[in-house]
Amino acid sequence: MNAQALGSLNDLDPNYPVPRVHEFLADPTNSAMLDYVYNDPFGCHVFPGDIEGYPLGQFFQDMDQEIGQARQIHLWAYIPTCRYRCHFCQYPTVILNPKAASSQQVFTDVVDYNIKEASLWLQKVPALATAQVGEFNIFGGTPSLLPEAELRRLMGFYRSHFDFSAATLRFEGEPGTLNKPYLSLLKELGFTKISFGAQSFDDRIISACGRMHSAQECVDTIEYARAIGLEWVSVDLIYGMLGQAVDDVKYDMEKTLELDLSHVVIAKLHMEEFMKTRTGVSGERQSHWQRKGLINIGDMTFPGLGKQYQMRELVEQYLAPRYNEQPTMYFHRQHQPPEKWKGLITNLDTQYPEVAIGLGGSSKCTRAEAINITGYNAYKQALDEGRLPIDQSRGVSPLHREVNAFKMALSTLIPVDDQVFRQRFDGRSYHDNPIISQALQGLQAKTLVRVDGEQVQLTPNGVTLVEAVINTQFAAAQA
Repeated sequence: MNAQALGSLNDLDPNYPVPRVHEFLADPTNSAMLDYVYNDPFGCHVFPGDIEGYPLGQFFQDMDQEIGQARQIHLWAYIPTCRYRCHFCQYPTVILNPKAASSQQVFTDVVDYNIKEASLWLQKVPALATAQVGEFNIFGGTPSLLPEAELRRLMGFYRSHFDFSAATLRFEGEPGTLNKPYLSLLKELGFTKISFGAQSFDDRIISACGRMHSAQECVDTIEYARAIGLEWVSVDLIYGMLGQAVDDVKYDMEKTLELDLSHVVIAKLHMEEFMKTRTGVSGERQSHWQRKGLINIGDMTFPGLGKQYQMRELVEQYLAPRYNEQPTMYFHRQHQPPEKWKGLITNLDTQYPEVAIGLGGSSKCTRAEAINITGYNAYKQALDEGRLPIDQSRGVSPLHREVNAFKMALSTLIPVDDQVFRQRFDGRSYHDNPIISQALQGLQAKTLVRVDGEQVQLTPNGVTLVEAVINTQFAAAQA
């Protein structure tokens, strides 16, 4: 067993209970899972294909066919501009001063190229023009840096070229830029969901991770949004950051309940390069913290694995009475629905295609997936040459379509129903799939899942370790 990993697992705060998963991960028979969570890849949000070098023409055909058959799709646009780079960030970004005159041309270019890429998608995948968009998201970067004229131009294009008749519109911004006028603009343009990264409600932790907003600005953004009738406000928090103690996460949970947030995403700090794991919007560079070798600032250190799981259990303890977790680490108030876009692409009865427009975006259907170029100059060059800026594509074999479907369903934390699975796969049970069947045997032996009749449900340890479950146990079954 990895001595460093075990030492990190034993880094515990004596003022809090030993986390439930500690005994499991300390067992030598589970060393592969301990190594996984210690090395910290970011795995639960990506379900890659198994056929490399998949022809782009076939990828477009697969997307066109499945988009034409889907009830709804998830469509998103990535705006890469930021006014600074957070210490943990690995995303592809274009850093600029939004007040500088020279930045106005950059904003125009970003929108021009996004529209150019979307137009090429409509040519390559004709079904996109008539597909019903279930949710449209503008992600970042910091999209709330876009000047009003450019945001209006971008939304004018999407509304006139895609079917938004049943779409929910969601916008991701930054507390320092989501002020009253900008929030009012978003509401006017039809956005009903706002998302932003607070990372913490403690100014000391916020500053240590390189953010340039304050905790009060986060609170102000929430209050501004509510004042104009935007009730769906999703806040992103991170645990495991530099200088963060279990007490700090306790404070964040108390503040979450005090603010009565509708939705909150609470993610573990992930330091593995995104390009190694093909996760969502992929970056080319290490984060500042990685380049500096996980630097310490004064007396600030990174909490070990044991403390991180104490933080995770504290989150559950505080939120469970009022929130449901669905999918993993996404919490929604019990009287409000979970994230629609996540459900569209992961729930077993949907798992519809998604199309991502922008630098580093990832698009997929059940048969194939593709990831965009992550370098801004190469991205623009591809579009100037009339090519979609796709860096690589993979296909998914029939056997692995079933495996991916099952793994995505597990990530939602909803019991996986074999009847629904059979409806998806022409009467085939997930027990008929040799990889799933073998993985389930191992997961049952480790008491990470329960198989009750025709349903598979994660145990409490399975919920906490779902990323490791998905990315180690199925790979082991496949080997």
